[in-house]
Amino acid sequence: MHFVLVHGWGFNASIWTPLIAQLGNAQVTTVDLGFVDGGVGDFNSDDLGDCPDDAIVVGHSLGVLWLLKHGSDRFRGLVSCQGFDRYCPHVPKSRVTALRRGIDRDPGGTIEAFWGSCGAPGFAPAAALNAGRLRDGLDWLIQWDGQDAKKSLRCPVLSLATRDDVVVPPAMSEAIWGKENLVWLPDGGHVLPRKFPELCAKHVIEFANSISS
Repeated sequence: MHFVLVHGWGFNASIWTPLIAQLGNAQVTTVDLGFVDGGVGDFNSDDLGDCPDDAIVVGHSLGVLWLLKHGSDRFRGLVSCQGFDRYCPHVPKSRVTALRRGIDRDPGGTIEAFWGSCGAPGFAPAAALNAGRLRDGLDWLIQWDGQDAKKSLRCPVLSLATRDDVVVPPAMSEAIWGKENLVWLPDGGHVLPRKFPELCAKHVIEFANSISS
C-alpha cells in the first residue's frame, strides 16, 4: 500500500507528520510545494515525477487541486482532506487577492493570521516563508480549475470535511463532492491531518483496504 500526500497552501509537508505516524508500515511519499521551508517532503516538484501510478493519493486543501492537475489518471484512489477541484468562484476572488496584497506587505503577519484561522497558530517561523512561492499558490487558487479532471476520475474517492472550516466552508464541500459523499469529522478547523491524525488515518486506511481487497 503506497500513499502520496500533498499539503495545502501556506503549509509544508510536515503537516502530515502526525498522520504518517498512524499509517503503520505503509509506504508514504510526501510532496512539498515549497511554500514554507523546513518541510519533510520526499521531493519538491511541480509534477508527480516518479511517484507510482497506482498510489492512493491524499490531498489537503489546495493539495487536492494540485493532484487533479498533475495526474488524475494515475490514482488508485483519491482522498480529499478538506480539498476542492477549484477555489474560485466558491470563494470570492477578492479574498484571494487580499491575501496576495498581504503577502506583498507583510508575509509573516499575513500567514500567521491565516494559520490562526485554520487552527494552527505558529505553524512555522516567519523566516521559513517563501513569499514568491506563496504568491504562486494564490495564483493557482484563482486560475486552476480541476472540475473536468475530477469528473473523469476512474478511481474511488473519499472526501473528509469539517463543519467549522472557514477556508473551505461546508457549503463549498457539499457543492463540490455532494452531501451524500462527504464524511464529516469533528471540529478540526482547516487542519484535520494535524488536529485529528488518528481519526483521519482510520478513514484513510479503511478506504485503502476497501479498494485493495
